[in-house]
Amino acid sequence: MPDTGTATIVYDDPDGKVQERAVENDDIVYFDDHWLVKVGENDDGDDVVRRIPRERVHHVERSIDELEKKVEGAIEKAKEQVGWSA
Repeated sequence: MPDTGTATIVYDDPDGKVQERAVENDDIVYFDDHWLVKVGENDDGDDVVRRIPRERVHHVERSIDELEKKVEGAIEKAKEQVGWSA
């Protein structure tokens, strides 16, 4: 599996303390006005995700070179599968 880079999210926790968490790019996504961050796995091996409202997030830094390559490769593969060409 290729390295997709890392991300660091800085946010206020419910007590108002600033938290900083570093994760793999595959473990963080922005959806429905929240940042979703994988924080671990439960006993069954399912991902445990923390939803952080965008209002609490100071910033997110990502190293995206490898992530961009992965996305571009997935787009090209999808185009090939449906018969599209550039």
